[in-house]
Amino acid sequence: MPTIRYELIATAISRARTLIDYNIQKNVHDYYEYLRQTILDDNTLPEDEKTEAKRIIDKDYDRDKIRYNSGTRRICENCNPNCLAISFCEYCIQNYLEENFLNWASGNNEIDILIRNCQIKMQGPDVTVEWIPWYNLQNIRYLTQGGFSEIYIADWIGGPYIEWNSKKQQLERIEVYGVQNFVVKVALKN
Repeated sequence: MPTIRYELIATAISRARTLIDYNIQKNVHDYYEYLRQTILDDNTLPEDEKTEAKRIIDKDYDRDKIRYNSGTRRICENCNPNCLAISFCEYCIQNYLEENFLNWASGNNEIDILIRNCQIKMQGPDVTVEWIPWYNLQNIRYLTQGGFSEIYIADWIGGPYIEWNSKKQQLERIEVYGVQNFVVKVALKN
């Protein structure tokens, strides 16, 4: 199986975005249709990379359809409401997150309520706000003084949610280039 060149895909998508004419592609649907077609017409990408680029574009399109509450709705085969996304069901993810509310706590009720409200209004698996327990952070180091607090940087082991697995009915953490437990840099404020 050929290796997917994610850098080349990102460049092709970025190039397609720069070619957008907002006088022609006036709404989110036209915008993403143009991106898809531009990628399909791109001769620098082989078919497997075009397929991956289309998957990335469709994921962004799903997020924006939810953000703007616009588009054709479909009936989710699992939970039955009319959802907007194609690659996941926003209601299944919200239900999953809600079921896990009692599995974590920050120790501050106001922060917990804020995070839970954000989770209920999430726009996609890769933009889900969550509480990161300290034991998932490594290499915490001082960065600078900022305003009224100190700023630190740390490695988030495992990283954020990135995909919805509809077969398992659960969110899955990031996996970059086939590497699980990928390390993500995060900023901390004390």
